Amino acid sequence: MISSTDAPAVQRHQILVVDDNPRVRSRAATYLRRHGFEVALASNIEQAQVLADQDHPDLVICKLAWCDELAECIPHKPKKKHTLQFIQLFTNQSLEAVLQAFDRDNRDCLPVPFSERTLLLAINRAFERRHLIANNLRSRRRLLRANEQLESSLAALQADAMAGRQMQQSLLPPSPIVRPPYYYARKICPSLYLSGDFVNYAPALDDYLLFYLMDVSGHGASSAFVTVMVRQLMRRIVRRHVRSDDHQALARAPAGFLERINGVICDNDLEKYLTMFAGSINMRENRLRYAIGAQLPMPLLITPEGVEFLPGRGRPIGLYEGGVWDIYERELPEKYILLAFSDGVLEQLPNRNIDEQEAFMLERLRGCPADIDAVLPLLGIDNVEDLSDDIAVFMFARGHHEI
Repeated sequence: MISSTDAPAVQRHQILVVDDNPRVRSRAATYLRRHGFEVALASNIEQAQVLADQDHPDLVICKLAWCDELAECIPHKPKKKHTLQFIQLFTNQSLEAVLQAFDRDNRDCLPVPFSERTLLLAINRAFERRHLIANNLRSRRRLLRANEQLESSLAALQADAMAGRQMQQSLLPPSPIVRPPYYYARKICPSLYLSGDFVNYAPALDDYLLFYLMDVSGHGASSAFVTVMVRQLMRRIVRRHVRSDDHQALARAPAGFLERINGVICDNDLEKYLTMFAGSINMRENRLRYAIGAQLPMPLLITPEGVEFLPGRGRPIGLYEGGVWDIYERELPEKYILLAFSDGVLEQLPNRNIDEQEAFMLERLRGCPADIDAVLPLLGIDNVEDLSDDIAVFMFARGHHEI
């Protein structure tokens, strides 16, 4: 006799015994009912099919030769379709046939005659395997549901990001603008849907062009939000000066602009900082005024005589309350190109040392045409689809587009 501790933990399983030998059926039924199993007996495949249709067994004990046919014809409940177990009884089959039977999924083998203990051990193995398969199926269903939810959430995020990108693109100024002898343009190459780089420019009172190129720390929606905030701030300032016909305020620009942005970022605890090149061009007097907020690389001035980086320095914006940014002033020639980049361009240059990168830019951009689309190819940047960081480019030219 086998002890009750050797019996399966779950006692109310449905077991179907299919064999044409009545002694085998009787012995199996006696052993199984003694341990609390519900047992149905069939002497042939047809009876087994009828009984299985009624009882939907969890385990089938049958002759090895009948197992394949029973596996095909026994209807399965949907939840038991992949977990129905078979114990195949064999007597004088060859060793090769038994080994092949062992290799089949959800199948065990038991020699006849069998003892109560060996029968229950085989049943234990079958239900352990069934339990493992059922757990795997549940885990798979949970994983599939999680993947579906993840795909749905990802699709929603992509839709939101695309809508945000379209909104951010709609806020950029038109490009290029050709008003002989002037040409100004911008280019944004984002590494993600939303960019922390932004370029803005706005003519004011016919005499001035106010502009900035900025690079907000980080990526994504939070950085894009700061670009929108700064754009709206500049828009309000320009509109106020234009409405009041305040030439004196515009002549001082960009004085106070970086300080104003710094105050807004610090007051709102945005946990962001930005680098910026901001300036104004007095087109009547042909004079440039600008401020530098930790901008790298420095803006370039390209003239018929050569190319140079503009001087200047200043700390990042948004890290510390207070602070003042110096204003630099420069008389401009009759023909020139003012060119500025965000630091994402440095990631794409062949050299890693900043001095070598600056020398490379000076060499490649000498004689650069007044065409925003020609700038990045001159630096060897042709593929902007897989960038590690955003790239922003601003260009202002005079004397290259005559009337």
